[in-house]
Amino acid sequence: MKTYLGWIGCSLALLLAAGCGKGTDAGATAAAKPAAPVQVRKAEARDLTRRTMYTGSVEPVRVARMASPAEGPIVECAVREGDRVAKDQRLVRVGRRHMAESGLEAAREELKRQEADFKRVEQLVTSGSLPGEQLEMGRSALKRAEAQVAAAETGAGDYDVRAPWDGVVSKVWISEGNYVAPRAPLVEVYDPASLRVRFSVPEQDVRLLKTGVAVNVTLDAWPKQSFSGTVERIYPQLEPATRTLTVEAGMEADVPLLSGLFARVEAPMETAAGAVVIPNGALLALPNGAAVVFIAQDEKAVRRPVKTGLEAGGWVQILEGVAPGEEVIVRGQENLKDGAGIKVMGRKKEMAKP
Repeated sequence: MKTYLGWIGCSLALLLAAGCGKGTDAGATAAAKPAAPVQVRKAEARDLTRRTMYTGSVEPVRVARMASPAEGPIVECAVREGDRVAKDQRLVRVGRRHMAESGLEAAREELKRQEADFKRVEQLVTSGSLPGEQLEMGRSALKRAEAQVAAAETGAGDYDVRAPWDGVVSKVWISEGNYVAPRAPLVEVYDPASLRVRFSVPEQDVRLLKTGVAVNVTLDAWPKQSFSGTVERIYPQLEPATRTLTVEAGMEADVPLLSGLFARVEAPMETAAGAVVIPNGALLALPNGAAVVFIAQDEKAVRRPVKTGLEAGGWVQILEGVAPGEEVIVRGQENLKDGAGIKVMGRKKEMAKP
């Protein structure tokens, strides 16, 4: 019996020793697991502005398309595209003399006939052969004939088309010798001082854009430059086909604009003042749509759920979950577990001080 009990005691001792040895080995293995290398960045408190890029073109606001007032040949076309013109300068002369003289001759013949009829009616009324009302009717017909002659004499000369203001000729549709119909387009002139950048804003952004807002404009003609502008006008109605709103931006006075230039407009849409921001690469998206970040704390990775807000320029606003100054892991966090050991790489010496 004593031998049997002794054998059991020895067996228990061996089992306990083996168990203790395994626990020591597991602890040693866990302690030996290397810390994950990570990079961190402190959360900042600053203004965050979301900017959106739109496309548009340079167009004149003040533009005039002159048309022919009557049928006739082009006697003179004094301008070409690109010419600068002064107010009241003659641009085109439409020849009307031949046709006007024919009309004037016909009006004069009608006047002679009305004068003769009036004298005849006057004699008959005086003799009592016709009532006095006939004399008044003859006098009215005579006045109409006189007015027609005056109008024909006024229009007997060629018609001059003149510039309505100082400007630049953008289009010329005719040349000397052409024969034009009434209201046919002749010349287009625009005022270079009225050039603006017109761009379209989608319906969802309309409420965010206001007049007076500063914008940055880049032009393909000067690809390495950015020009400052200001939103001057927002049209009151959406384009039905595109569901967009037309916006006009004025440019700096010294910008060498040309009508038709392609433009890109960067406009600030919304700003979060004093926002807590972190690089958006620090966020990890969960299957349920939530987001988390890892905070570097006491050489461990602490998982923190966050609520995000505005995103712009590679930064994201944190509404809940991170305070300014906390070190957020921005690289190496993809495979971390909550509480995992970490080694911060590239940290400045002053940040490493306790």
